[in-house]
Amino acid sequence: MPPEPPRKRRRPAKACEQCRQRKVRCDLNVPCGPCTRAKSELNCSYRDGAVASEFQTAGQIRFETQPRVQHERSSKVSRPRGTASGRTPSLLTPTSSSTDHGAITATDDLPHAIRNIQDRLDTLEQNVLSSGSEETAMRRPSLERELRALAARVETVEGQLIRSSNGVGSTASVKEKNSIGLISPRLRSSAQKVKFMGPTHWCNKMDQLSIAKVLNRSDPEPGLKDRKMDAVDTIKGCRELRRSIKAQRSVRLNDPVSDLRNTVPSREECDELVGCYLRTFEGVYRVIHVPSFWSEYETFWTRSGTDPETYPFLVKLVLILAIGTVFCPSDRNDKYSQQVQQWIYAAQWWLAGPSDKSTANLDGLQVMCLLLVARKACGLGSSPWLSTSSLMRTAMAMGLHRDPANFPSLSKLQAELRLRLWATVVELVLQDALESGTPVLIPAHFDTTTPSNVDDNDLGPDTDSVSAPPIADQVTDSSVQILLQESVRLRMEILNVIHNGKGQSYQQALDLGGKMRAVCRNSATFLRSANTRCRRGSSLELGEFHAKFVACQLHWYILALYMPFLVQARKDPHYYYARKACLESASVIVSYVDTSQLPPQTPVGDFLRLSLSGKGSFKGPLSLDVISALCLEIVTQLEEELPPEMPGPDADSLDGLADANRDHLIETLEQIKDHLFRTIASGTPSMKRFGLLSAVLGQIRAMKTGQDVQSAVYDAATQSFKDCRSALQMSTAQLDRPVEGADRDNMPGYDVYDPTLSGLNLNLGDSPLDLDLLSLFPTVYDGNILSLLG
Repeated sequence: MPPEPPRKRRRPAKACEQCRQRKVRCDLNVPCGPCTRAKSELNCSYRDGAVASEFQTAGQIRFETQPRVQHERSSKVSRPRGTASGRTPSLLTPTSSSTDHGAITATDDLPHAIRNIQDRLDTLEQNVLSSGSEETAMRRPSLERELRALAARVETVEGQLIRSSNGVGSTASVKEKNSIGLISPRLRSSAQKVKFMGPTHWCNKMDQLSIAKVLNRSDPEPGLKDRKMDAVDTIKGCRELRRSIKAQRSVRLNDPVSDLRNTVPSREECDELVGCYLRTFEGVYRVIHVPSFWSEYETFWTRSGTDPETYPFLVKLVLILAIGTVFCPSDRNDKYSQQVQQWIYAAQWWLAGPSDKSTANLDGLQVMCLLLVARKACGLGSSPWLSTSSLMRTAMAMGLHRDPANFPSLSKLQAELRLRLWATVVELVLQDALESGTPVLIPAHFDTTTPSNVDDNDLGPDTDSVSAPPIADQVTDSSVQILLQESVRLRMEILNVIHNGKGQSYQQALDLGGKMRAVCRNSATFLRSANTRCRRGSSLELGEFHAKFVACQLHWYILALYMPFLVQARKDPHYYYARKACLESASVIVSYVDTSQLPPQTPVGDFLRLSLSGKGSFKGPLSLDVISALCLEIVTQLEEELPPEMPGPDADSLDGLADANRDHLIETLEQIKDHLFRTIASGTPSMKRFGLLSAVLGQIRAMKTGQDVQSAVYDAATQSFKDCRSALQMSTAQLDRPVEGADRDNMPGYDVYDPTLSGLNLNLGDSPLDLDLLSLFPTVYDGNILSLLG
């Protein structure tokens, strides 16, 4: 009798235990889809052998390649067969943030969860090792199920840790499911007041109350119409009473300029000064809408007096006139010197005085932008209590950091003016951060777009839409501002790297510097031909001033980025590229002061006029940042030359080339020195740059000729301050305004004729230029000649 065939068992179930209990279709994943949707993915388990053959290899490879928490005995125990972690959910899926009986909702709970899982794994492995073979075989299915569940939990927690380290919160999955849209911003915009109401403003909560719906109804019930009229009349009466009480309690202070209208020059002079402003700064910092300005300008001259409604325009006008005086001929510039200070202080008073609440509008923001530019351009410099940080906060309080598309009620002209003002504010803030060496205070998440590339004549109060071609196709009144806006993010990153307080990475500096050099090249190429591509009828014309000004502002970032490595390059040739980049940027900037080929009577250009009178980065090629970079390069080259007793095979030819390059740099520095002395001779007592440059040039001449450096520096410094004293005395004598205490006997510490200069401490060893630059600053060495240079 043939043997009975083996009894066929029922086909083993492949579905997980939970799906079999719920009697639903299982997709055989680990965890499966139904368990995932039921929020019990970590309880999903299969009978031993059900899916192990399918997932074993992938699961082992996946589990071994995932980052995991190590423990002491894990290396001694092999992974159980059938580990199905290869089908664990992706770390980016919403289900990966769940744990055994809930979700880990805080990063602080992750270490505790990991320790708990470690303890459970250790216990299970101890059981596997300590149990006998027969007992192990009986308990293996349950042990493997628990290990699979724990393996899934480990990967889940590890995924959360990875996302936390990458800046993604541990509750990202919960936020994805329960997130809400942004609250629509609100804007109150009128001629008297502009106020931005963000998501935390109380009006967003008040709208949800029934009282708001009742008061905002335009068609109340007939019985309530009289009550509504009574309430409106009562509220109006209270508002009028509030105004009268505030007027009585307001402080009556003396205005520094009691009659600002009478300080305005004649119509002809104003026309010239306004034209000077429009051809220079308005093309860079878009503050006004030119056609609207001319319209108000004509109205201003037709009225005899000034009323409160036209006073904001008067303040803007005098600031524009103050900036324009910088670019008018010098013989007429002196005439406005006193008026310029009056205009600037009158504007400050209007902004921050008792009428400060009436300036919380776009007129006030325009005045503040013009005021910051006027202070720097006219030589007053920045004020610690009138900063670009205040300007930024004011602009954000008016909602300029938000895209005008969020406020449909704004006209095209209003929206474009807000875009231009925000770009101007950002540019002024970046400029101030670069000059002051402080971190940039610009919000990283502003959503304001770039201004439109349109001419002012194409925008008007009734304009609904206007086409804006790319700046590469058409040059308009806003092209320079758009050009600068394209590199705002890059320049913000450079400033953040400079001021991060953790040291600078040379590779990062090289990457950012390369991008910035590309920006400089593209900008120079664009501006070189911009004037020839301007449309006829444009309110502004782009010229030589804009090309030079933009180039100086952009190259300044390269100097600031590489300056720390420039100092190190004297000792470590690894940083030679930083030295080369600084030299190139400084050479570009100083090239705009080269007037050696011009006839003596040639009028000075607008850019050089600004450099002579400006402060901060407005000094351009006459700033100490550029002067120090060039001086350091020359001194470093002289130090690197072989001594005369050790000539190389090509010493003559190489030395000749090096001398020719150095001579050109030294000639440029001599021209800068002449311009600085010209400023002093005109009556501006700004002697610090002139004294420093004279001393360093004395050092360079001594190094070239082999003379004693210390004696040369003392002699050059002494002679420079003698020249300064003579020039200032002559200037004050011509103005018929003798300076009190001009006699050296009545000026303590003014021992300029003492050849020893005992108060001038020059340390010839620590400075990169072998010159203690701080010794020329009056705050360090008080009580000597230099205390008069402040």
